[in-house]
Amino acid sequence: MISAVILAAGLSRRMGKPKQLLPLGSKKLVEHAVANALYSKAGEVIVVIGAQREKVEQTLSLYDVKTVFNPRYNEGQGTSVAAGAAAVSSQCQGILYLLADQPFVYPEVIDGIIDAFLDKKAPVVRAGRTGHPVLFDIALKHQIMQLSGDTGGRKIISKYKQNIVTVPVCQCFLTADLDTEEDYQRAKALFIIK
Repeated sequence: MISAVILAAGLSRRMGKPKQLLPLGSKKLVEHAVANALYSKAGEVIVVIGAQREKVEQTLSLYDVKTVFNPRYNEGQGTSVAAGAAAVSSQCQGILYLLADQPFVYPEVIDGIIDAFLDKKAPVVRAGRTGHPVLFDIALKHQIMQLSGDTGGRKIISKYKQNIVTVPVCQCFLTADLDTEEDYQRAKALFIIK
């Protein structure tokens, strides 16, 4: 089983407002990430929350997900990555990390990463050459749980760079995380077009 972990704990400093709660169509950004993960081949969906805890929990109350509060969310993404790893089920074979601000990572993209992982048995599988989504073999859980600060999984990825499997995807999936107001406006325009 693959555990999908959605990182939704951040402070959204560059955006200046809680981006996981920004509306996109009839849903908030975090809901798009959750819905995409739930419709994928992932066996469980875990959402790591921190900033705006109560509002995010309320937003997700109707979804079949496990929420995990990261009390150290203000220390950087690495702490949320570690909190997500700590919450996966004992049947987990791999941990797939998704971002709450990537609403266009559809189930087909997630499934392609999962299929490549199950087929190739690589320690790390990712969409495109950089960034998220990225899937780590459960054998790396101890290393993941040692992460802190803002490095996220980059340290582990660089350690296994010779063994990484890259799944080609449309470039729009990789560049559509929303860090600024301009990114958000572009996402709203893309959403209307789709």
